[in-house]
Amino acid sequence: MVIKRFEVYLFKIRLIVLQACLASLAAAFFSSGAISANRQEQPQSAAVAFFDIPDLPARVDEPKLRKSDEGSVLDCAVANRSSEQLLGLRLMLLVVEHSGKLRSRITWTEASELTSYSIKAFAFHPIMKGELRSTDQFYLGIDEVIGHETLWHAVGAEKALRAYSRGQPDVMPEVRTVANKFDPRTNAIVPLFRRY
Repeated sequence: MVIKRFEVYLFKIRLIVLQACLASLAAAFFSSGAISANRQEQPQSAAVAFFDIPDLPARVDEPKLRKSDEGSVLDCAVANRSSEQLLGLRLMLLVVEHSGKLRSRITWTEASELTSYSIKAFAFHPIMKGELRSTDQFYLGIDEVIGHETLWHAVGAEKALRAYSRGQPDVMPEVRTVANKFDPRTNAIVPLFRRY
């Protein structure tokens, strides 16, 4: 009987020692550089609200803004809702303080070739000045879409995006289209003339 009590007592001591070892290993692992290295590999990204204009052929899905060594990066997917190949986008990003005051407006053009009725992931690079705050809110809109044959321009896009940032999604810009006379037509048929 004494031997059984001694074995139970010895088992309990081993169990307590094992629990203490596991607890110290867990504490060492979670406070080590392994966790901070993982956080550095996956930088924090801020959600960006996208204002969709249904009359434009392009739409941006799941935009997220993050900092990198080269500056700010806007990761997103762009969908082409038209039968025409798209060549680029003119984008507009509003940085709004938590109080609703506009801090800055960034506009830039990005090459974004997309075949008709397709979707593709992109990493855009807006040039942002100043430090971003954790309380900032971001609103993205498309000002212009450059297609192979057509240019789509949203007249009043900035005003509509500003209204959207204030909670008024019903303000919609007018979309105007013009023929794209600037980009070369690669599939144009050139008649062959012979001289006699």
